[in-house]
Amino acid sequence: MQDNIKNRTVFCRDNIDILQGINSNSIDLIYLDPPFNKKKTFTAPLGSSAEGASFSDIFREEDVKDEWLQTIQEDMADIDHLLTSVKHIEGRTSYNFCYLAYMAIRLIECQRILKDTGSLYLHCDPTMSHYLKLLLDCIFGEKNFQNEIIWSYRTGGSTDKKFSKKHDIILFYSKTDDYHFNILKEKAYTKSKSRKAGTVNYGAGTAEFYEDDDGVYNMVNMRDVWDVPYINSQAKERTGYPTQKPIALLERIISASSNVGDIVLDPFCGCATSCVVAEKLQRQWVGIDVSQKAYDLVRIRLANEVEWEGSLFQENLVTFTTTAPHCTDSGQDDRDKKYVYIISHPNYPCEYKVGIAKNVTHRLNSYQTSDPNRDYKEEYRFLTPHFRAIESYIHQKYDNKHEWVQGSLADIKADIEAYQPV
Repeated sequence: MQDNIKNRTVFCRDNIDILQGINSNSIDLIYLDPPFNKKKTFTAPLGSSAEGASFSDIFREEDVKDEWLQTIQEDMADIDHLLTSVKHIEGRTSYNFCYLAYMAIRLIECQRILKDTGSLYLHCDPTMSHYLKLLLDCIFGEKNFQNEIIWSYRTGGSTDKKFSKKHDIILFYSKTDDYHFNILKEKAYTKSKSRKAGTVNYGAGTAEFYEDDDGVYNMVNMRDVWDVPYINSQAKERTGYPTQKPIALLERIISASSNVGDIVLDPFCGCATSCVVAEKLQRQWVGIDVSQKAYDLVRIRLANEVEWEGSLFQENLVTFTTTAPHCTDSGQDDRDKKYVYIISHPNYPCEYKVGIAKNVTHRLNSYQTSDPNRDYKEEYRFLTPHFRAIESYIHQKYDNKHEWVQGSLADIKADIEAYQPV
């Protein structure tokens, strides 16, 4: 399948517009470091290379588009139930509901554009990690959850009322069970520093021991707790961007879940650390951010932090654009159309649920989970670009209660197929 986005591109636009225009099954790895729902605005300090960069981490009901909620209701019943439950928990406030709706519509697209061998790493913190994991379970499937990675660091600031908060969370999901993964190694120090470095026999195998200033160690498979230092004020890589993440952190993620030449996408690229690391590791990359500052920073950082011959910018190899791509794969028509479906239940004779879904089987299963006997039955489905108009027409023409219309199944089918848009 031909990809429709160009390597080394920075899109300056709301990422949902870009994600919806990328071909299905075209991206190898997605890393996203979205807003954390901290309910405040972040701004880069004056005098830093990121000066002028800022973003709001506040989510209100007016920020949630009706079309997002409609899509979720029609296509992802599990997510709709989750969002409804969150709203009940919050009561009067709806910050978490709005944040999760904002994230859900984007993560649905992320799952679609990933290759079957691809993976997604979502960077968050305890503010919303518990809700985000439920959301990702709905989209990717619980069986495709691979790790909750703890990024442990030490920074200033503490309190006498609770333990110091010194970690972030990275949720690692694959699209299928056939995903790329390269094993990474880390040092494991022995209890005794007196052991001499070298080879030690352990029954059928051997272990290589090494020595450095901290003692004697051997190399073992990396754990899901990562001790990676936070970026200090004197670090060469520091840009001043308020939520900048260390190069060493992204090196682990990109090295583990992609290979040379693979495509890495960052929908919230900010100060472009993922783009810089992808370039260093010889991956293709695409970044998206609402601020042009991301492009300015990737230019500066590629020039200062990546070794290559010539100038990428003089040769016009890095692209900046505000234009969203258009899908060129065969799936585009399917995404513009949805099914109008009819579902029945023996307890409701001559009544039928007429609704909309991209995946009718998924919708039927969501009904079955509430029925111990699993007696719901799909009677009919009709793929059309006029799905909303048809659903509204049927509900207006037939007597109905809670979207269950009363009438003849044959008549309802005939009216769905005969509908002509005005």
